[in-house]
Amino acid sequence: MRLFFGCCVLFLFVGCRHIPAEWNPRQFSSPYFDPQPDAVLSFVPVNETDSADQNHISDFVDYYVELALERNPEIRARARRAQALAERFPQATALPDPILSNTIWPISSNAPQTAMGRSTHSLTLMQRYPWFGKLRLRGEVARADARIALTELAAAQLKVIEDVKLAYYEIYFNQRAIDITRHDEALLRDIVKFAEARYKVGQASQQDVLRAQVELTKIREQLIRFERALRVAQADLATLLSLPAESDLRAAGLPDSVSIPDELDALYEVALATRPELQGRLEAIFRDQRLVELSRLESRPDVDLGITWAASTRAAALAPSANGNDMIGLNLNLNLPIWKRKLDAAVREAQNRAAESRELYDSTRNETFRFIRRLIVQAHAIEQQVALFRDEIIPKAEQTLKTSTADYRVGKVDMLTLLDNWSQLLRFEIQLVRLQANLFQVLASLERVLGTELSATTPAPTR
Repeated sequence: MRLFFGCCVLFLFVGCRHIPAEWNPRQFSSPYFDPQPDAVLSFVPVNETDSADQNHISDFVDYYVELALERNPEIRARARRAQALAERFPQATALPDPILSNTIWPISSNAPQTAMGRSTHSLTLMQRYPWFGKLRLRGEVARADARIALTELAAAQLKVIEDVKLAYYEIYFNQRAIDITRHDEALLRDIVKFAEARYKVGQASQQDVLRAQVELTKIREQLIRFERALRVAQADLATLLSLPAESDLRAAGLPDSVSIPDELDALYEVALATRPELQGRLEAIFRDQRLVELSRLESRPDVDLGITWAASTRAAALAPSANGNDMIGLNLNLNLPIWKRKLDAAVREAQNRAAESRELYDSTRNETFRFIRRLIVQAHAIEQQVALFRDEIIPKAEQTLKTSTADYRVGKVDMLTLLDNWSQLLRFEIQLVRLQANLFQVLASLERVLGTELSATTPAPTR
């Protein structure tokens, strides 16, 4: 019996030595994600009563981004998935559970009988050993799946960062549009008062007053639209931050400077190196190549090794020389992979999946280049429009309104011309703010496509 258990311990020890080393998820790095378990799952919740009014949590886009990365449920779900898949590696590389069987013959007269005597019971321990390389390949497949999950997590983080910035700049636009509209509303009220004064002394018609009042009503309608759009953008940002939808989130302003990269080839190289979607496609290619190798190894048999111990007794022994010693036996089992049609089909399936992964990588790469090209063109076009409105169109519109206001006082222009110049200036001012917000929204989308911040790809901008 002691010999049997000693053989069992040695048997299992030899099997454990062939298990590949565990994979550590810390081997993966992302510009937005620290894969250490504590970093994946830890976050600092915002106390809803930390300040006098928690709805006004911050006016800085970077703070909103940081808060979203900590609180967004989609990111946290992706982190859990990545951590779960990391636990597959030790499962995939472990040997199957050994099988211990015990056979007892309780009726002595019906127990197996040999010349050496009767056998009362037996114990058998079996361990399956996959063919050489199978455990290693299964581990590499599990490792690739875990790394794909990490790239999906990084992609989700980048998407949330983009959405936060898009919502933030939309809030900024509507805040500025409301401020500009209210400022121009005050100017229009002065025009209405001046028209009423001229009407009272007979220097203007009642039509001038009514036209000015109609414009005043229209500007109130514009304010309602901007305020509604502001609340929608605030609700979008609050959802990303896991805050109540009615939170009064505000934007502080835009960065003082912006630098738009010009070298498309350099941006393509950055995207190839840092975009999580492309890294995930590469991991999928690696995984599917390992699956092709694994499918080919399925034509090799797995081996079951075992040891059997059977208790014997001299009772009813047929041979006079029977000594009643226990029996020790070694077992060797092999599965026979003889169904070639099935095995060949599995290899072809794996090969087609590997080819699919390569095609998907090419498709994602081409799509990435297309997005980069389109966003760069948009950014440069918007930048030129901003300069045109800021440096030429708006100064000239301001001068035109100033001149027409002075001319209206002396009767050189009519109210219709004055109101047209006023509404034109308002439209230009709002359009400038819209273009400025759009520029930073386009750059936020470009950062998501690149997989990194623009500051990491371009030199520091000059003011």
